[in-house]
Amino acid sequence: MAVVDQCSSSLNLYVDSDDVKKLLGVNSQLWYVQNGTVNKYALGYVVVVPPHVDLLTFHWQALGGMTMPYNMSVQVGNREALAPPVYNISDQSIVPTYPSSWTIRLICTGKLTTQVDVTITIKVPMSTSLVNTPTLNIRRKKICLRGKVGGISERDGEVGGISVEVLEARHSTTVVYITISCLGVFLLVVAFLAIFNHIKNNKARPNTGRRRGTGASEQRTVGRSAASGGNVPNNQVSGDSGGAGKTSQSSLSELRRSPQPTNTTATTTTTTGSPEPQYTDPRLSDISAKLTGLSVNKETLKLLEVEQEGTFGRVYHAVYQPPDQKQPLSVTVKTVIDGSSEVQRSVLLSEGVMLAGLNHDQLLGVLGAVVTPPEAPPCIIFPRSSQGNLKRFLQGCHTLVTREVVGVGVQVLQALSFLHSRLLLHKDVATRNCVVDEGLHVKLTDCALARDLFPSDYHCLGDNENRPIKWLALESLAHKVFTPAADVWSWGVLLWEVMTLGQQPYAEIDPFEMSAVLRQGVRLAQPINCPDELFKAMTFCWTTAPRERPTVDELVIYLTNFQQHLDRYV
Repeated sequence: MAVVDQCSSSLNLYVDSDDVKKLLGVNSQLWYVQNGTVNKYALGYVVVVPPHVDLLTFHWQALGGMTMPYNMSVQVGNREALAPPVYNISDQSIVPTYPSSWTIRLICTGKLTTQVDVTITIKVPMSTSLVNTPTLNIRRKKICLRGKVGGISERDGEVGGISVEVLEARHSTTVVYITISCLGVFLLVVAFLAIFNHIKNNKARPNTGRRRGTGASEQRTVGRSAASGGNVPNNQVSGDSGGAGKTSQSSLSELRRSPQPTNTTATTTTTTGSPEPQYTDPRLSDISAKLTGLSVNKETLKLLEVEQEGTFGRVYHAVYQPPDQKQPLSVTVKTVIDGSSEVQRSVLLSEGVMLAGLNHDQLLGVLGAVVTPPEAPPCIIFPRSSQGNLKRFLQGCHTLVTREVVGVGVQVLQALSFLHSRLLLHKDVATRNCVVDEGLHVKLTDCALARDLFPSDYHCLGDNENRPIKWLALESLAHKVFTPAADVWSWGVLLWEVMTLGQQPYAEIDPFEMSAVLRQGVRLAQPINCPDELFKAMTFCWTTAPRERPTVDELVIYLTNFQQHLDRYV
């Protein structure tokens, strides 16, 4: 902790581990003041309060038997979305000399879906003199959902025994004044922007024939106006150079890579003449050689129940008896139905064994393949994952805390880092092509049967090829150019999927319009519960120029540092 002030009279102020677990997913106490020492890292961190959490509990105690008066107030950023907070202690009183707790209830009105800034200000002298009274600003960001009042349905009428209508009436006059003031500020901003735009257009007229770029600085988001750079709302509170917020910003800036030549083809060279690494698609490797080492007898495999089924593909829970082991294994099997075409069988084999022979903790290996007799449907055998497909798992989740989202993202990045180190490209990075075990242990898999099992994720643009249009980088979509930077773009979409619990990206955009929309700078919107640091990492992945995107290893370093800063707050 960083020492701000330490005096003869001491104070303890903290959030206990149970409440921290609900908010951050960390089983640890969050100390704001401990024995009179102020933790400025904790005060500088904005804690997101999920929609289902309404009650905030704080614990405090005046130490040393000294009389310690306090003055407390609570400020709310949007009173239309959040009713005036209700707390169970006085605005002015004495801090108890014994361990005690107090609560603040944040009651959403149900009128808007938004994030509301809440600041709890406590002024308390931690010395024998009242001349120097430190001010503690504890910040929260409450998520409110339209139609949900205080975490329950609007039809329930009251929350915590207090009528929402009564709470709103207490401050109706204030709301009117705030609304008028905001409207005036809005009109001034609009006028300023109009003047600025007029001046800018006049200066740009001589260059009207030049096409404007659509780099990261010009990205727009779907459903929410936000640039990929500094215009994204920031959860961090600015402070001195030692503050966590500034550290996070400086490490984020390192994701912007120095300009390098774009690797548009396998023979592209740098300005110094040295050749770029030639990356290959593991689907194009010698399938027969892989199958020779994977082939097992059909009698060693027993299919049980069907777990997923498409038009021609099926995923089974099965039991497999390896020839070199005594005990059978519970496995997952990908296969096709009887009567499937030769093309469908060939695609299953080429994509099903694309990761065969690669050993990494974050890659799902292949245990074996049944390819005889030739007229029977082939079967690819994989280790079984307890939670199954990651996309289906996310869609059945209630929520994930930030720590868990970062963990999933880092594990997929580690798998990509391994593939790229072998000069291999995945070309279809998405949650549908991942599996998950207990403890959110995630592995990147092949993409066999993905087109059949997740048909809404793939589209054909008239070229007789089903592609994951809304996960593809712009250069991959427009020119079918694939590089490690294209995998990074897709990973950014995957992280957005994890943050939104498996929602469909660009759901409102027609697949045939995706290329034009991306060229205009449109990008996915920031999820309502997504920390700014994570969203900025996503938007860097979606820059138009591949050379400006961060590498996989740079993203691993950034997310690891972000996780460490998160741990430092608790």
